[in-house]
Amino acid sequence: MITDRDIATATKVLAKCSANDPWFPNGGEATIMAWAECFAESGLSEEDLLAGVARAYRMAEDGFRPLPAAIVKHARAAYFEQLQSLPEERRQVMEEANHILQDMGIAPPDAHRFARRVALGRSTPFRLTDEQDVEFRQRLAQRQALQADPRKAIVGGSWFKGAAK
Repeated sequence: MITDRDIATATKVLAKCSANDPWFPNGGEATIMAWAECFAESGLSEEDLLAGVARAYRMAEDGFRPLPAAIVKHARAAYFEQLQSLPEERRQVMEEANHILQDMGIAPPDAHRFARRVALGRSTPFRLTDEQDVEFRQRLAQRQALQADPRKAIVGGSWFKGAAK
């Protein structure tokens, strides 16, 4: 089902295409609805789709004739390029956050999406409850403290102490 948000996203994407291409035709309501349907099925955010438009026109050597599927393809590529360009320490925190969210009972695809969007400085696909947020921050702080001093994770100074008994 197409939402008002999908229609607004399609309108913005078409406007950005038009801004990049003075010969881009004005899409009527039917065009907006068709593009909105494609974007809704993609599961990508408005930010991602607009980044896809920018990437598509930036990479086009001989011009670009946009179709919604091409915008989706470029949006996904732009998203993964941005993730790859994150500094290593930020990617490590993102992975830690992903594991913590899964440990808290959030489904893996949702946990991945949430952690990635936070790492990229974007809005999240859902909000944690106040209790979940407190628990998440505590767990993340504990993991970061353990990484700073791994010896703290070893009870009694050695993990293998008494293992030979």
